[in-house]
Amino acid sequence: MEKVLITGASGFVGSRLACAMSSSYELLIPSHREFDITSLQAICQYIEHHRPHAIVHLAALSNTGYCEEHPDESYLVNVTGVENLARAAAQYGCKLIFFSSDQVYNGNLEMGLLDETIPVAPENHYGRHKLLAEERALELCPECVALRATWMYDAPHAGMHTHRNFVVNVKEAILQGTPLRFATREYRGITWVGEVVRHVPHTLLLPGGVYNFGAENHLNTYETALAYLRILQCPDRSLAVADEERFSAHVRNISISTQKIVEASHGAIQFLDTVEGLRHFESCANSLLS
Repeated sequence: MEKVLITGASGFVGSRLACAMSSSYELLIPSHREFDITSLQAICQYIEHHRPHAIVHLAALSNTGYCEEHPDESYLVNVTGVENLARAAAQYGCKLIFFSSDQVYNGNLEMGLLDETIPVAPENHYGRHKLLAEERALELCPECVALRATWMYDAPHAGMHTHRNFVVNVKEAILQGTPLRFATREYRGITWVGEVVRHVPHTLLLPGGVYNFGAENHLNTYETALAYLRILQCPDRSLAVADEERFSAHVRNISISTQKIVEASHGAIQFLDTVEGLRHFESCANSLLS
């Protein structure tokens, strides 16, 4: 069995990925004390001893507000940590897969689905640090793979970390009868983490580079919320309130095109679009309940 090291295995994606990969791979799941990504020496010592075939790096500071308020800490974890892993991966010959973010597109003015070839100029520290991590990692280790992931969702599962996400927020609004505001000037993909986890093993075979990784979406966030309420057969459309003031400076479009990763994986990696993904998620959830 191939030996795969997963960082951030106690997190939202990592806990689910570790569970899904455990039957097909020999997993290394070190604690932060065992594997401090901010220390190149600690990383190299661990990798030299355990010799993983691949590293799937999920540990990060992903709260954009926190990163904005603590830019030095964000840089240390989100840039230096990735840079250290890339140095070690190149030195020891293991494949590095790490999660970047669709937030690298948050300063773009183009509309439609955005691909990996367009110039980007992120407007916040989180997006800038993710972009810098991509650039540094690929300079040090050209065979590494950076995945520009979207906002992800899942239902709560026992023993697995679940943050507040689109699905949880909408269902809580329905239960409490409390309307939520959704931006009409924002376009973004929203992806079921189950699809993400299913596709990660295929990323181990990708050529080095940057890839958009998640659901496409042509709808704005308000329209997406209305579509989800229809899927849930919720008659009260007033639970989704159109927020026309947010992102007043310019339309925030971080919707991704996944054509590159579909072609590079020879069709092995294909995501449902956001609304179809939500429909599939609810179908799977209902199947488990029946």
